[in-house]
Amino acid sequence: MENGFQREREELKKMAGTVQSCPYRTEFHIMPPVGWINDPNGLCQFKGRFHAYFQYSPLSVHGGGGYWGHCTSEDLLHWEYHSPVLTTDIPEDASGVYSGSALIEDDRMYLFYTGNVKNPGEYDYIDAGRMSTQILVESEDGQHMSEKSVLLRMEDYPQHMTQHVRDPKVWKENGKYYMVLGARARAWDESGNRRDKGGILIYESDDRKEWTLHRELIPAKAFGYMWECPDIFDLGGKRVLSFCPQGLPSEPERYQNIYQSGYAFLSDSEDVEKTFREWDMGFDFYAPQTFVSEDGRRILIGWAGMPDTEKTHRNLSVENGWQHCLTLPTELTFRDGRIFRSPVRELLEQQWRERMISDDGRLTFRRAVLVSAEGMGGEPCSIRIGTAENGLTIRADKEKIEITFVNPDGSISQCGGGRRSRTGRVEKGVERLLAVIDSSIAELFVNDGEAVFTTRIYLDRAERRLDVSECRGCRIYEADTLHSEQAEL
Repeated sequence: MENGFQREREELKKMAGTVQSCPYRTEFHIMPPVGWINDPNGLCQFKGRFHAYFQYSPLSVHGGGGYWGHCTSEDLLHWEYHSPVLTTDIPEDASGVYSGSALIEDDRMYLFYTGNVKNPGEYDYIDAGRMSTQILVESEDGQHMSEKSVLLRMEDYPQHMTQHVRDPKVWKENGKYYMVLGARARAWDESGNRRDKGGILIYESDDRKEWTLHRELIPAKAFGYMWECPDIFDLGGKRVLSFCPQGLPSEPERYQNIYQSGYAFLSDSEDVEKTFREWDMGFDFYAPQTFVSEDGRRILIGWAGMPDTEKTHRNLSVENGWQHCLTLPTELTFRDGRIFRSPVRELLEQQWRERMISDDGRLTFRRAVLVSAEGMGGEPCSIRIGTAENGLTIRADKEKIEITFVNPDGSISQCGGGRRSRTGRVEKGVERLLAVIDSSIAELFVNDGEAVFTTRIYLDRAERRLDVSECRGCRIYEADTLHSEQAEL
């Protein structure tokens, strides 16, 4: 293990200057210290401090796993980075310490994750060649981990499951522990063609160590071929299943990404397709996880990225030795039959100063800004981030919202790295917009989080302009102070 951590330290030391001088580093978002970041893991508040772990590839800007990175925060916005806490050091996780979750009990942290093994050879890694093992480590401080304990092996899953079983989320309820796992079940259509089904497995335990299958949820009609990153929780009297179905056919105003992330309400019928809604309608959102803060809020953080899109959705930070970030932490509330997702209150408690908009509706900004509009009444609105030739346009009209890197002349803005357009709708028209722009990421919250759009955007400093001339009542606020890493850039 020590050799693996040493390699991370050496890479960080070698690339620190290049990474920290990158103009795309953010103020309020979790980023990799070097290399690649993807799924958030083990989100929790432990002894008063917020902990976020994440899939981390410090040795390659193009990913590949190998570590759980770690950072902590007092306010969910300013993060202190620590040494990685997990790496591949036992036979059961030789190919990766994959995603998982945290359980806090009796002033102790219990971290559950999937150990991945891919054997060399001519395998499909679906029915053969892969091992997915669920593993537990414990900690008294969130940084130093116990020895690893194997909980579930391939022989512990139902026989009709493929070798894709992963991403444990663990919670305690009515004196028992429960673990939900994402899964891919073997299935065939009426013509005998292989058509696998995504689903979940739920295990139960009395002691966190011995687990037995409690139930499985595999829909009668396939809703994607694999479900990743499952999460089950109660909100507003509803039982919620959050998950990432892979293999949904794209439609003009939904399922627009290669893979989706969303939630459904569990009921007696368990028809997840009937109630499924996407968490985010933008280009860059996947693998969300939730946790409950010590003051009772249900908070969600996702990966501001997407698997298998490096050739189509390029991230221009790669040349500076890092790629991807996590989303802003958001609070979940249930009302009007759905879940609303808005920035944690700590964001608005930061020091912001209002910027005066010029007569032409334009201004420049350094890095972190808020663009707010209220009382819109469904009237048309257009906000341009960047220049006329290179930027992102947010459009709202009645119930419809679009974010697009396609310019009026049909050209594609370079700052989108190949991204084009995403569209969504709200139920009764757009009344309020809040756009949070933090250097290289923009998150748009419509009607207090009825719809959310997340995208990366890569503008040079000279191109960081806002045009709100077609957005009546827009107000703009800029962060008063900047993190020390970027303050002098």
